Amino acid sequence: MSTPIEPKKTARALDLAKTSSDDLAEDRSDVFKRLLSYIRPYRTRLAWGIFCGIMAGVFNGVLLLVCKSVFTVVLPGAQGEPIPDKYYPFKDLPVFTDFTITPPPIPEWLFVLLVCLSIPVLFLIRGIFYFLHQYCMLWINMRVLYRLRDESFSSLLKQSLSFFNHVKQGEIIQTVANQTRTTADAASQLLSALIQHPAGIISIIAIVVIMDPIYTLGALVVFPLCIVPVALISRRVRKAGGREEEESEGLMVTLHESFAGIRLVKANGREDFQREQFNRASRRIVKFIIRWRKAMEISSPMVEIVGSLGVAIGMAYAWWTQMAPETFLTLNLGLMSIYPHAKALSRMQIQLQKCFVAARKVFGYIDASPEIQDPINPVAVEKCRGNLEMQDVAFSYTGDRNALNGVSMKFEEGKKYALVGQSGSGKSTMLSLLLRFYDPESGGIELDGVDIRNLKQVSLRNQIGLVSQDTFLFHDTIRNNIRYGKLDATDKEIEEAAKNAFAHDFIMEQANGYETMLGDKGCTLSGGQQQRISIARAILRNPPILFFDEATSALDSESERGIQKALDKLSKGKTVIAIAHRLSTILDSDEIVVMKEGRIVDAAPHETLIKRCPEYKQLYDLQFSENSKS
Repeated sequence: MSTPIEPKKTARALDLAKTSSDDLAEDRSDVFKRLLSYIRPYRTRLAWGIFCGIMAGVFNGVLLLVCKSVFTVVLPGAQGEPIPDKYYPFKDLPVFTDFTITPPPIPEWLFVLLVCLSIPVLFLIRGIFYFLHQYCMLWINMRVLYRLRDESFSSLLKQSLSFFNHVKQGEIIQTVANQTRTTADAASQLLSALIQHPAGIISIIAIVVIMDPIYTLGALVVFPLCIVPVALISRRVRKAGGREEEESEGLMVTLHESFAGIRLVKANGREDFQREQFNRASRRIVKFIIRWRKAMEISSPMVEIVGSLGVAIGMAYAWWTQMAPETFLTLNLGLMSIYPHAKALSRMQIQLQKCFVAARKVFGYIDASPEIQDPINPVAVEKCRGNLEMQDVAFSYTGDRNALNGVSMKFEEGKKYALVGQSGSGKSTMLSLLLRFYDPESGGIELDGVDIRNLKQVSLRNQIGLVSQDTFLFHDTIRNNIRYGKLDATDKEIEEAAKNAFAHDFIMEQANGYETMLGDKGCTLSGGQQQRISIARAILRNPPILFFDEATSALDSESERGIQKALDKLSKGKTVIAIAHRLSTILDSDEIVVMKEGRIVDAAPHETLIKRCPEYKQLYDLQFSENSKS
């Protein structure tokens, strides 16, 4: 037996499933640095976005200069009277002394109209820069979102079954569908805000300070005071945005489970119960949304109130200095233009919290290492002979009780084997280990003499066809559901597989034949029809090894006999391992493996077991005595 590879240290699925905002290891700087790494490949587009954002901000200051000149022309009595030097130390700067409009030789009304139209023209130019900035940032946003979703979904698909045994599917859906969007949106929006709003504030303050530093200082001296209450409120509810993201997972779990188990919900009359579960989670979300929205929205009136106080101080100063009307209007227009930018920046702390919680949950799933991994240089299997061997295999799902305990068994190529025993004896666990859904805790499993832990997982599973009692059909056409077993199969091959599975006739009775769309999990078909589609899928796959886990459990007696013939035909020359509670379907097996409490009690043909194995004889007598009574 080959030496198994050393098991890799991996992140336990249970630990990740319990991850909360207080448990994740990455701190804020690490999360945001990593988020920036997703933006870095688009740095050219980002540079254009930054340039357009800065230009859109700078045009706020340009608009003030133009507005001052327009006011000089259109306001009665506004002649641009000079302000005394002691109040206007920058009055000799060329930008102001030379920034005058000389009327050209045209009618006065046309001149005034052209001067007034300069404002919408500048707004148009600023709007173009703003649009280009937003478009560039949205373009980056969509690329980052695509990459986050691709990496998180791909990582989740690679996880082992133990991961999905512990993580709620609703949480996974919430993370891949919604938290990736929250992460990408926040990243681009916050980056946009950090570019555009500071540029707007700086350009406006630069112009108004140069116009009249004393007036501007008086108007802005109280402005920092608005940061204090906003900071206090944000600190008190800084976790509300993150808690809303976490509670959304619970809502998604209830939503997913209610619809996935709708038959159970309706069969037990639990519609009102599920509704209350859903509404309870929804109420918690609403509570946290109100908290963080309150923190965001209360900043607006606070900034405006403090800002109006500053304007009042400035107005008193204007009266004292007998300020020119056009200067007074321009200064106030500029100061009022600062406050929308300031309000937007004051909300960033809560947006950062939401982004942080969503991002580290997404990165947690992306970074999760599957427990079952390929070795560094895996062996790819093109076509195996079908010899399987288990040597002293032990395995436990929970650690307190072994599902398999010291199991050794050889499955030779071209032979048919059956696993029988009471529920919980370890039959399905054996198939899971042979498929390498899990790794044994001790012992090893070989395929054609090679430890399966040294094989590439995909190539191993390509050698095996599985038909389970738990059939799963996609919300797709019947043809595509069968084609899932062999993606490059022709229509003729699909129909041939369906005929061998005795599914062709009922398929042709459907409204659109093979193009009929199935409901969720194939709910528009009967259980037996679903299983025949699943068997057709395995027949199309045509692998050298076949696993049947109660493959005919949902079929009636007549269909079972037909399917059994098809399976016998399919099984020729292949290694077959079947789990069956109905012994009548496996009496012709080359070997019947009797299991009990995770151990192999005996293994031999039916004729031998009926004579020497009490456990098998008990099963046989129980089933056939019941059949004779019925």
